[in-house]
Amino acid sequence: MSAHAPVPGADTDSAPDSAPDSDFGSGSGWRRLSPLTVWAWALGLGAVAVPGSAAGTVLVRLGGGSWLWVALIVLGAAAGTALPTAVAALRWSRTRYRISGRRLEIRTGVAAVSYRSVPRERIRSVDVAVPLWMRPLGLCALSIGTAEQAGSGGAQIRLSAVRRDEGERLRARLLLRDPADPAQAPAGSAGDGRSGAGTARELVRLRPVWLGYAPVSAAAPALGAAAVGAAFNVLSLAGRDRADAAVAAVYGQVLDRPLLLLPGVAAALLVGAAAAAAVQAEAWWGYRVDREPDGTLRLQRGLVTTTSLSLEERRLRGVELRRALPQRWFGAARVRAVATGLAAEGGRGDPVPRNALSPDLPHRRALALSAAVVGESESPAAAPLRSHPRAAQVLRVVRALAGTAVAAAAGAGLAPAAQWALAQTPAGMRALAEADTATALAAGASAGALAVGPPLAGWAVSAYRGLGHTVLPGYLVTRTGAFVRTTVALRREGIIGWRISRSPFQRRAGLATVTATTAAGPGRFSVPDVALGTGLRLADASVPGLLGRFLVRPAAERFTGVGAAGSGRGAVSAGPPNGR
Repeated sequence: MSAHAPVPGADTDSAPDSAPDSDFGSGSGWRRLSPLTVWAWALGLGAVAVPGSAAGTVLVRLGGGSWLWVALIVLGAAAGTALPTAVAALRWSRTRYRISGRRLEIRTGVAAVSYRSVPRERIRSVDVAVPLWMRPLGLCALSIGTAEQAGSGGAQIRLSAVRRDEGERLRARLLLRDPADPAQAPAGSAGDGRSGAGTARELVRLRPVWLGYAPVSAAAPALGAAAVGAAFNVLSLAGRDRADAAVAAVYGQVLDRPLLLLPGVAAALLVGAAAAAAVQAEAWWGYRVDREPDGTLRLQRGLVTTTSLSLEERRLRGVELRRALPQRWFGAARVRAVATGLAAEGGRGDPVPRNALSPDLPHRRALALSAAVVGESESPAAAPLRSHPRAAQVLRVVRALAGTAVAAAAGAGLAPAAQWALAQTPAGMRALAEADTATALAAGASAGALAVGPPLAGWAVSAYRGLGHTVLPGYLVTRTGAFVRTTVALRREGIIGWRISRSPFQRRAGLATVTATTAAGPGRFSVPDVALGTGLRLADASVPGLLGRFLVRPAAERFTGVGAAGSGRGAVSAGPPNGR
């Protein structure tokens, strides 16, 4: 557990700030962060402030601005660099850390001093990141994941910045379970003075051809739209009136010649695809995953900011295979870890989730990686899954029809406003604005239904086809999702509870949502819209004895065992223990 309290004992301040290597971890030496931390802050801020002030100066002079504005820009950039650097220097002077016995201790704070002590057995992962501005100074930043963060995405323990060799030594020592047992020390770890007998085994390494999946990811259209917005912002620098006039001219050309919209959309998609490929290359260049002899998985990646994530293997509770619709078209997938103390959000400025184990890669390689990660010969995520009842499909079709009806009503409600807008357009469009009210309402409702109905129908079919589940020796496997199809193979030993929920529509259809709770990942994984009896058997078979005492079985099944593999609708019900 972590604690926040005043620093116990004033004598800790008198401890040497740079204890010798022999005292590292002995419990007697508090250490500072690297003094180059302050310079790293100044370098990073200056890399932003200098080009920004230069660009601002040029724009002001081109626009006819006075030198006073130039001076204000330069002074603002200097203040924006100096003040945060001073704060960083003050924070550095008040931050200490040490590894004492079986605990990691951190003391920090300027106005309010805090002391945090974390048992080393609760440390689940150590992330070593090397941003671009830290490379010239030989520094790195550490993010330490603890058990308290499972499923919450809470704040991590961060040490920024320490020397590179110090960061590697901290990574090795923090993941060493028994400090008194030298046999557990990582092979060849920095600072241990020896090289172990074991060597890391490579599980996967990046192939540059895999970056070709980035342009077909869901991020490409979003990045293309962002590029259009950025172009408008750049145009606005020449004057808002000019920008509005340019947009109005483009809008008029598109109304007169709608086919001009096609090359514009194609250009935006191409820009988005190129941006997605660049982001993917920056995040995953140099990617590799190794299994180290000390029982950890180590992931390394990054071009501008290099990242090294060490995940304690015994804290792994399963794997997750994610396949978005474009990825399924091109046979790609991503692998994520289901582990305690590993949040799904990315780090500061990192678009990659911390539990991501791979970029987009071929589905076959993703299955091989997931099998290697959990130590199986075949991936549990590749197991054949049981389909869900047709009632689950009916529920999704009903939702799609309800959404289409709402869209049709909204379209009819917006018809008068659409008529007014069309009346302001060129003569070719005014005929639509002169239609009578009934025709306008019908046209609006039809437009709304046609715009939303087909996508919702496709969602209903895809969402039902994405449902599936099975119980394997050691694993519960569940699959959900329409646009993003997710298959989770969860170790049954990591399940700590069950949640059975039934909406009014599910009760009418004889369905239920069975949710396994665990200390890893988001904290719960659901099997939605499964037949009630099947779902209860699924839970009982996954963790025998946990839910069984709350189930009431029919007499015929109790004495003959009939129904163990049936559809389960009504065959098993939930009730008090022993049927009372």
